[in-house]
Amino acid sequence: MGRKLPGRLSAKSHHKTSAHSVKGKTRKKKRKKVAERRDEGEEQPEAQPVSPLVYDPQVALRELMARHQKPTDAEGLQSIRAQQYEYESTRAKSQPVAVRMGLSRRICRFELPMDIRELEVLHPQDYLRRHCIVCRRRSSHYRKAFDKFDRDRDGLLSFREMERGLRDVYGDRLGTERVQQLTQLVLADSSTQFDGSLFCALCALSERLFYSSFVTEDTEAPENGERDPLEQADFGSLLSKFRSCNIQPSMRTLLSLL
Repeated sequence: MGRKLPGRLSAKSHHKTSAHSVKGKTRKKKRKKVAERRDEGEEQPEAQPVSPLVYDPQVALRELMARHQKPTDAEGLQSIRAQQYEYESTRAKSQPVAVRMGLSRRICRFELPMDIRELEVLHPQDYLRRHCIVCRRRSSHYRKAFDKFDRDRDGLLSFREMERGLRDVYGDRLGTERVQQLTQLVLADSSTQFDGSLFCALCALSERLFYSSFVTEDTEAPENGERDPLEQADFGSLLSKFRSCNIQPSMRTLLSLL
């Protein structure tokens, strides 16, 4: 009686067949979903390596990207600002390095007009603009100070801005008394506007007038204390040249100090 009838499945065999059928349907559904995603262009998740010892470049790339995530624009800007604040705080606490400018009377040359009678109508500031020739390297140094304090970029400095720029040229070693001497010599007051040419000429004039006060033994050189040969020829016998024209006292004083 233990024989199985042909054409009939036992209960156990029937259970196995049903399980295989269910698994087959599940696989078909998964394949169908994968095919649908592929058709729709949806990116498929990449298979993980079987063992962590197997190198998979895609997995390694994802791990690196997860570990070093790119910050958002707001986070990046905040980080930059924090670093800048830290740098400025450290810089403000540190002592500034004193750098001495190598003074020389030859960094500029003052000229006289071909017709000496032009001096009769020239204001000291106009004379500096027209007849003070500053060497290129020193002019660049003066221009940096001018641009630093020309905050509104209108090409002009107020009297107070000019004072700050002039002190900056000398590393804040130019006293208020000397600034006043200089501005009185060129008839400048609180209403005077200084353009780039006038500011550079004023700086050159200050270096000419205050050379003896700022020069030191280690920076003094015979050639630095002498004026340009052309200037020496121009200003030779200056008093005799003044006799032929009526020059204002302010211009006489300025020219005699050069």
